[in-house]
Parts: sequence; C-alpha cells; structure tokens
Amino acid sequence: MLYPLKFHPILKKKIWGGERLAYKSEEHEESIGESWEISAVEDNISVVSNGILADNDLQELIEVYMGDLVGDHIYEKFGIEFPLLIKYIDANDDLSIQVHPDDKTAKERHNAYGKTEMWYVINAAEGAGLYSGFSQQIDAEEYVKRVGDNTIMDVLQRYEVSPGDVFFLPAGRVHAIGAGCFIAEIQQTSNITYRIYDYDRKDANGNGRELHTELAKDAIDYTMSPDYRTHYKAHTNATVELASCKYFTTNLLDLDT
Repeated sequence: MLYPLKFHPILKKKIWGGERLAYKSEEHEESIGESWEISAVEDNISVVSNGILADNDLQELIEVYMGDLVGDHIYEKFGIEFPLLIKYIDANDDLSIQVHPDDKTAKERHNAYGKTEMWYVINAAEGAGLYSGFSQQIDAEEYVKRVGDNTIMDVLQRYEVSPGDVFFLPAGRVHAIGAGCFIAEIQQTSNITYRIYDYDRKDANGNGRELHTELAKDAIDYTMSPDYRTHYKAHTNATVELASCKYFTTNLLDLDT
C-alpha cells in the first residue's frame, strides 16, 4: 500500500548559491543554489528516503504503481516519466538572464519537453528583486543588438519582491532571479536553459560562461505585458489557487497552527 513518500533532495552547487540550503547537506556545504525536491530529469531521478519503498527511485515506483501513484490520465500521457520538477532556489548572487523554449522548439532541437514554470517567493532580503519580461517593446533584431552591446538589462522589467509574491513564467518569457531571493519553483520536467546575459562574469580561469544568443532569439516571446506578476488574495486556513496551466495547478494553503 502506498503511503506519504519522502525523497532525498538532489543538491546543486552553484557559483551564485547561498547558505539557506546547507542544512540539507550532510557536510553542511555552502554555495548550494538549488535543492531538487522531486525530479525525473535524466540522471537526476528522485529516490525515496522513507518507509518500505526507501531506495527505490521515482521511475521504478511509477512502473509498479502506475496510475495509482500519479493518476491514470498522467500515466497514460507520460508513462513512467514524472512530468514536474519541484525545487528550492537560494540566490546569494544574481542568476543569469535566461529563457526556456516551449514544447515545440524543445522537441525539435533537443527531443525534450519545454519549460513553463512558476516562482513562489519564500523569503527575500531587503531590496531583493527579480526580472520577468520586457519593460519596453523590442524585437529579435534589437534583442541581438542589445546582447552584443551589453544593454539588454535596460529593457527588462525588474520587480522588488517580498515573501508570498508569485510569478508565472510561460516558456519564452525572459527572466532572472536576483541576489537575496529564496524561491520555490514548480516547472515542467526539463533542464533546458538558454543563457542570454551573465553580467560579463568570469570564472577562476578568466572565462565567461557560454551564452546562447541565437538559440534564445527564436525561443523568446517578445509580447509585452503591463504587469508580469501573478496577483492573488491570501486566505488563512483556506486553499488559494496561485497558478493554473496545462502543465500544473499550484495552490497555497496558509495555516495558522
């Protein structure tokens, strides 16, 4: 019989990672940027940590329990591949400006799923912010020009954030998490990221990280929006829907006990 399952976190050290996730590491390592709480990404399959099913991975469970675990309609569509990746992100420094392809582009280029995601801000340092979408209308030609002359930041919309803020990020939306943000991220099972701009940072050997200017150009949705935030009204001891799309629906349950 199935029971509430817990999984070992998959920890990712990042050059921008902080200290908030160190408690999840047996060695209390710092610079952990991400903790993947449940994952079916290739070579990063979550493993059960509790009960009689401990040490079985997520795909093995779905093979055995099928629709009883994930629901019949999900099993029929995705088979043994769990369709979501859920993670915590601790940004001690700014993450690169990036975009993710949609399903069609990801399938054609990488034989993979696209990446629509959402952020829930758990905590944020004073003045911490993030980027979502454009602050003015540009097109693909201007995008390439601005990446080339390091002015792409001038046309990105920045939001100062507080705990409880929500941002829904459909595939194609340019975005970045800023220093001081601690965020829960719910996304499609995909690890495809096109890096647009990385603040001209260099590694220990003096090399900059690879940019994917041309790949990103055709993946970006250049549509302008007056507000890229997701607005909702919080209620204590009641379920509140935060975001809903064909890939996931996320609800918040804020308890006072």
